[in-house]
Amino acid sequence: MGFDNRYEGIDEYAVRIIKHKARQLVGRAGFTESDREDLEQEMMLDLLRRLPKYNPDRAQRNTFIARIVEHKVATIIEARKAGMRDYRLCTCSLNDRLEDDEGGSIERLETIDQEEYLRRTGKLSRPAAELRDLSIDLGRVIASLPPELRTLCERLQTESVTEISRDTGIPRGTIYESIKKLRAIFEDAGLRDYL
Repeated sequence: MGFDNRYEGIDEYAVRIIKHKARQLVGRAGFTESDREDLEQEMMLDLLRRLPKYNPDRAQRNTFIARIVEHKVATIIEARKAGMRDYRLCTCSLNDRLEDDEGGSIERLETIDQEEYLRRTGKLSRPAAELRDLSIDLGRVIASLPPELRTLCERLQTESVTEISRDTGIPRGTIYESIKKLRAIFEDAGLRDYL
């Protein structure tokens, strides 16, 4: 496996220190040999972005380069150890094999309730069965609406009151009055919790 990022036209000292720092990071903070090229590139990109700010009156060029690279390394390690990404918190893999009740094996991933995961991460507000029932109830109520309220209800799913008013020429105040009617209809249908 060869790691030979080429940095032609780049200061030789910069290339040497970046390669050295990337080698030092391997085995630390959860970085592996396969991360080395990415680390080099990340440090090089940061250096190239900051190099135009170099002021020869304040420091030698090599000192400036070394400080930029050192600060980037510290930032990389800090980000790696930050709360949700902290490599030290991972004690197992989702691909680990576990023994099931029948004596066979399954991946740990298969033991995780996807619905529960989605609820805990905020990607699912309610259980799937409840969302399915809600969809049926909403469809039933929307189908029973007078045509003008049904059209308004459908448009409100993707458009703002201002857009509907501009498009139809109906004043916003009139649209808000229709929304009050819609709310009353949905509340009467027992859907108040969803408004």
